[in-house]
Amino acid sequence: MGRGEITIPQTIHDKMVEHGRSCLPYEACGLLSGINHNVQSIWQLENEWKSDRRFFVRKKIVEETVQKIKQLNEQVLAVYHSHPTTAPVPSNYDITNHPDDHVFMVIISYKTRPPITKWYHIQESVYESCSFFVEQPAEPGPF
Repeated sequence: MGRGEITIPQTIHDKMVEHGRSCLPYEACGLLSGINHNVQSIWQLENEWKSDRRFFVRKKIVEETVQKIKQLNEQVLAVYHSHPTTAPVPSNYDITNHPDDHVFMVIISYKTRPPITKWYHIQESVYESCSFFVEQPAEPGPF
């Protein structure tokens, strides 16, 4: 996957932020899928560790979710998780455990109000901030 601008619909962005809020004081996690750089689906997962500093999902659950994504002819675009009390910057743990340098990392921080969302490209233990665009719903036409 190239490092172009990612587009995420407002509705999916809102679901992701609300998922993080609903899991407080623990980290939330999930996957975003779509085609090219266009997010089309959100896959909310359960953080089995109930931790405010880490998240964990069993490999079997991740594999089942990835299969569902493939059935939609989509690909995993990003792994998202929340930082309940810290800035939206990847921790050493986040970087070390990131599964694939072709998949973005998204972090939603609840340290501030409103929450801040950041996208990252991670490759060989180095992270780089990426631009993203939250697509507003289309206005109904006059006809």
